Amino acid sequence: MILTLKGITRHGKNRVHEHGDQWEVLDLPPGVIKMSRPPRLPPIQSLKTDAWRWLDDRNFSWTPEVF
Repeated sequence: MILTLKGITRHGKNRVHEHGDQWEVLDLPPGVIKMSRPPRLPPIQSLKTDAWRWLDDRNFSWTPEVF
């Protein structure tokens, strides 16, 4: 699934500026085979730069809102 991110905080706005606003939702972060407890929000990967990060609702809002 592809999310469109919008930065809320200065940190979030900088990430969107550097890595673009289109991000793909990942099942697991790159290099991880299995996690004992999945996080509340999934990892995401930029379509523009292939950088990955954890999605968080403090720095970002996104559409579609449900994934």
